Amino acid sequence: MLEIAQIKNAILEIVRDADVKITNPPRDGLHFEAIVISSLFEGKSLVEQHQLVMNALKDLFSTTLHALSLKTYTPKEWNRERHSTRN
Repeated sequence: MLEIAQIKNAILEIVRDADVKITNPPRDGLHFEAIVISSLFEGKSLVEQHQLVMNALKDLFSTTLHALSLKTYTPKEWNRERHSTRN
């Protein structure tokens, strides 16, 4: 069964400054949700941000990772998102 730490470590190998939050809501080891916050995303489109993360997970997708819901943010966007959900 795939571990959350494996996904997080794979992302951190490529997006080294990232704050990575991974959950497995159905607790099935197959369907994960990820929030990745990184200054490397600044100036990149959403597609480019997702490509960066998904490329880091290419090997896991070819073996044990089945599905990943991904949200990416710059630190500024993340701060805005957190404050908007609190109101």
